[in-house]
Amino acid sequence: MTAKQFKFGLGILVVAVCVVMLVVTGLQETSLYYFTVAQLEAREAEFVGRKIKLAGKVVLGSIQRDDASLDLRFEIWEPGHGSTASANHKKLVHYKGIVPDTFRDESDVILEGITGKDGVFVADHLLAKCPSKYESKSYEDMKEMHGEEKKGIKS
Repeated sequence: MTAKQFKFGLGILVVAVCVVMLVVTGLQETSLYYFTVAQLEAREAEFVGRKIKLAGKVVLGSIQRDDASLDLRFEIWEPGHGSTASANHKKLVHYKGIVPDTFRDESDVILEGITGKDGVFVADHLLAKCPSKYESKSYEDMKEMHGEEKKGIKS
């Protein structure tokens, strides 16, 4: 093997190692566990300090903001586990950053971050889902809104 072939082979090896490293680190960033509040509660000790995604609904009246430092604290709960935010299925969240316009009491949120040893979920990404007012109305609702019979619509 000549020196030129050795350098070429070494260059290919370095490029291959870099590509593998990029793929592995990229997969670690994008492949996060996705939990609801109750699911995380059941396995919390297992995921302390590990990055995960957490979904829930903001507890009414729990939002505390500090606009000067962009500090935000609130609680989330999981709908479907009781009609209100019971103490059993709530999670305290701390987030520092810009808050989406759709974030408010009782909005659905998806958070990305880690659970600390103190049980507080420290989020570094906050996504507030769009409200359901964008869902389409039924045909009967549309008829009520526009009168019983309009031109071209027959009941």
